[in-house]
Amino acid sequence: MRTVEKWRNSLLSPCEHIIDEITATFEVKENFGITYKFGNMIATNKRLILYTKFPLFGLRETTVYHYEEIIRIDVVKSLFSFHNGVSVAVKLVNKGNTKLFLETIKLFSNHAPGIRNFQQSDRDVL
Repeated sequence: MRTVEKWRNSLLSPCEHIIDEITATFEVKENFGITYKFGNMIATNKRLILYTKFPLFGLRETTVYHYEEIIRIDVVKSLFSFHNGVSVAVKLVNKGNTKLFLETIKLFSNHAPGIRNFQQSDRDVL
C-alpha cells in the first residue's frame, strides 16, 4: 500500500469514506490570527479533515471540521466559515477542483443533522 493511501486510511473512522479531496494552500483564520497551511483537505461522508505535514520538522497536524458547524460557504471566494468564528479559504490548489470540492461541502452541510444557521452567498448558486 502506498504511503499516501496509508495515512488517508488511518484518518478515517469506521463506515467513513472519502467523497472528494484537494491539495492546496489554505488560509485558516482563527481567533488568534491567520495561518497558512499547505496540505490535503479530505471531504468524507461524515466530516472534513485537513492534514498538514511540515517536511522540515517531520511534524504532522490533523484538524477535523464537522459539517454541522459550517454556517457559510462562498464558492466564488473559495471559503467556508464555522459557528466558532473560524474560516478556511482555499488559496492555491495543486490538485483537485475547488468549485466541485466546495459544492460537495455545501451538499453535506445542508444535510448535516442539527444545522440551523446555514447561509450561502447568492453568487455561489450554480
